Amino acid sequence: FRRDPPRMAGDGAPDADSPQGPSEPAAPLSRPGTYDVSKLAPDGGGFNKFDPVLTASTFVSRRFGIVGGLALVGLLAATEGSEIIKAFTATGPVPGTGEVVDLGGGLTYVDELVGTQGDTLLPGSIVGFQAVVSIGDKQIFDTHSDKPIAYTYGKKPYPSLVCAGVEQGIRGMKVGGKRRLSIPQALAPEGVKLPPGVDLTYEVELTEILTNYF
Repeated sequence: FRRDPPRMAGDGAPDADSPQGPSEPAAPLSRPGTYDVSKLAPDGGGFNKFDPVLTASTFVSRRFGIVGGLALVGLLAATEGSEIIKAFTATGPVPGTGEVVDLGGGLTYVDELVGTQGDTLLPGSIVGFQAVVSIGDKQIFDTHSDKPIAYTYGKKPYPSLVCAGVEQGIRGMKVGGKRRLSIPQALAPEGVKLPPGVDLTYEVELTEILTNYF
């Protein structure tokens, strides 16, 4: 009988004991519950727009060590703490006493509300206020229907609706204060003629004081 020569592995002939056809590569096993997190990686450029404090503290820590990072965190905590304390301890304007204060020359005022927070007026400060202006019992102007008055305190010439009586009368006020001024003819705006014995009345509400405008 004739003996067939032995076959070498890999010669392409199918093995009698193996299934027919080429073998398929095994599919990789999937891992359930996994997600693509590549898009969550930081881009590495500039401040982290979602947490600039974290980025800044990380930079300081790398540059100056852990002590520098802790110092920055402590400074931020102190700043935030002071703002929180201010918010809790801040008080609004308080009612005035109703006393008529005579400033001389016929100029008087009555505090309706007294501001308790912020700066007081100084020459050179930018002051903003609302005003209701009346002659006797007739109202002639109300800035609430237009826009507040703003000017540099102590600077002349005065803008419209501001006069020597107003400037002297609002001295000592703080933001939130309301004061009723009675201004005589001598301290009224130029060109305003008052009836004899009738004062010009300003209901002033101080809305802003900027001491470091420039």
